[in-house]
Amino acid sequence: MPAAELLYDTGVNLLAHALLANSDPDRIVGQLCGDFVRGTDLGRFPPGVQAGIRCHRAVDTFTDRHPLNVAARNLFESPHRRFAGIAIDVLYDHFLATAWHRYSEVSFKDYTDLVNSSLDLHFQVLPPGLQRFRQLLETEDTLQRNLTREHIELTLQRIASRRRSLSPLASIAPLVWEWESDLKSAFEDFFPELLSYTRDYQQTLDVEKLQKMNVSQGD
Repeated sequence: MPAAELLYDTGVNLLAHALLANSDPDRIVGQLCGDFVRGTDLGRFPPGVQAGIRCHRAVDTFTDRHPLNVAARNLFESPHRRFAGIAIDVLYDHFLATAWHRYSEVSFKDYTDLVNSSLDLHFQVLPPGLQRFRQLLETEDTLQRNLTREHIELTLQRIASRRRSLSPLASIAPLVWEWESDLKSAFEDFFPELLSYTRDYQQTLDVEKLQKMNVSQGD
């Protein structure tokens, strides 16, 4: 994932992270906070939001290291390969949006409404970058627009404009569409594995929480 300062006006991979929170408002917020929070001290966040942030970080590591995604990045040549991970993140949200019914029993519109209401409910604890991005989520209907190719290209252009070193992203869209079939195949194989991994990781967090509660009650 790109650094937080690149994300507040783009929405890179936020749709996937939101879905992985499984309709839990606290964990939705935590998942979306993940790219805007640094360090291990998460004490300023409610426990559910903390769990979402930790899950976001685990998801990022799993995603970056997965062989399917390594192979997908290797489809791109220099100077684009260095930034292929960002482009693939953006495209994966597009693939998720266009096949939403395969991964969620909640309608796409209802789920994006849930994301927006969850952010509003926790607005005071959101990092400043995410507070700014929340406004764009509403005014530009960012999550819903993942359905369109135009939004994918606009997102890549916005990221490219944030820093000179990212300028190759401005010309990566034609390559993304050239490799669309291969990248979609990678997504369709990878995403069910990610769902399973995330479910297991969240169960681990729940067990840890229960153990801490038992220890606390025993004191």
